[in-house]
Amino acid sequence: MNSLAQIYDAVMEKHFSVLKGLGLTEARSKEEFYGFEASAIVGAYSSKMGEGAGIYFRLSDGRVVDTSGRVHDPNPIWYDQTAH
Repeated sequence: MNSLAQIYDAVMEKHFSVLKGLGLTEARSKEEFYGFEASAIVGAYSSKMGEGAGIYFRLSDGRVVDTSGRVHDPNPIWYDQTAH
């Protein structure tokens, strides 16, 4: 696993652990919860228009998934843009 995938893996683990601790999932692993492994992440965004700050993973299949496991619109125009 390359260093960027290791960082994504750590972020996924952190958020999964919090959700698991709050009783919001019964998944046994972050991979089961998210439905993908960190190696499937090709990029990440730090904000989405209309949603605000957060972490949004861009997957190799084009999907965008946040740290809560929700799938978002894959159009890149929504991410990391400054509104004027």
